[in-house]
Amino acid sequence: MAKCIVADDSRIIRMLLVKIMQNFAFEVIEAEDGEELLELCAQETPDLIISDWTLPVIDGIDVLYKIRGDRKLPQPKFVFCSTMNDIDNIQMAMDGGADDYILRPFDEDIISSKLVILGLL
Repeated sequence: MAKCIVADDSRIIRMLLVKIMQNFAFEVIEAEDGEELLELCAQETPDLIISDWTLPVIDGIDVLYKIRGDRKLPQPKFVFCSTMNDIDNIQMAMDGGADDYILRPFDEDIISSKLVILGLL
């Protein structure tokens, strides 16, 4: 079973993403902030991270840079799911090693199409 970490400070968004990912037979682990996300990434060896850009403690973009910059850490697929829709932010994410970017609002079909593109479905 593929493993996914969902990182968002909104409990409602996490619940929605967890439900969607479980529908696709992913084992899902939740993180409320960037520090917890980094810890879980090192412990759990996820296949996929879905993260908000704006996380408490450490922003999602900084988490991405830390993961991509440390080859001792697992290198899962990393997808932002955020309201940060400025083209400069999206470009920064992609340049930093993000595999995709989902703008909110989203639904199960959007997530599904991204997972297919990433080869996870």
